[in-house]
Amino acid sequence: MTENIYVNCLSAEGAPFIDFKVVARSATILPPVEDNMKNMYMLLSWFAFKGIADAEFRRNTIFVKGDDYKVAEQLNESKIAFVGEKREVTTLKLNNDLSVMRVLFYRALSRYAMKKGFRPPLGKKRSKWMKLLPLGINLEELIKQELAIKMNDDLAVYRGLYVMLEIFNDGEAILWVDLYSPIVKLSEQRPLSPKEAKSLGLRDIYTSFIPAPKKRFELTNKLLKILCSDSKLNVVFADGSSASFTYAFPILKVT
Repeated sequence: MTENIYVNCLSAEGAPFIDFKVVARSATILPPVEDNMKNMYMLLSWFAFKGIADAEFRRNTIFVKGDDYKVAEQLNESKIAFVGEKREVTTLKLNNDLSVMRVLFYRALSRYAMKKGFRPPLGKKRSKWMKLLPLGINLEELIKQELAIKMNDDLAVYRGLYVMLEIFNDGEAILWVDLYSPIVKLSEQRPLSPKEAKSLGLRDIYTSFIPAPKKRFELTNKLLKILCSDSKLNVVFADGSSASFTYAFPILKVT
């Protein structure tokens, strides 16, 4: 007996990461280093939100897709970092720069997703996965579509997405997707941490909202239909280059 199993990923069109060019500039965080590191990442998030630049700081270097002059000017003027004048256009390589490529893509994806009503939860990302929640979409509409469940006046379970970019040596890529179902504090528009949920006695209640595999697949597809346009997820970087993914789960035949 042969069974068709859907693989929960979107495939990139072509090889968008084969010639992934950025502008690199040397950068040194100024003291107080810990505070200015936080300030830098807030500023880089703002650049991405405005579409000025998708940028990341690694190895005492700022990697920028977009207006690197504006990035350097703002970091220098705000005394967050000293950014060198010398700029080098370089092609990022998978074996050394995967984490940088992934962050730059996630910054561009965040900008795209926000136009569709999705928002990445605030806070430092600590994994390869990115989270997207439909916090910009009317809650009552989400409830009608079974994409949210009201728990009380200030708490609701939201259905969102985990995504993870995987890039291959030939520049091709896939975007893994999975369902993300946190309890959200509505007055603050943020997910509760597991520790907060436990302290409020919600962890046992929360397990009743975990969907079965078939329902999980259905909810993931509903979210992707909102996120994608014309069956595509076309993510445009601040420098005008793009990575486009087709909304169609590959089918794996299992005997």
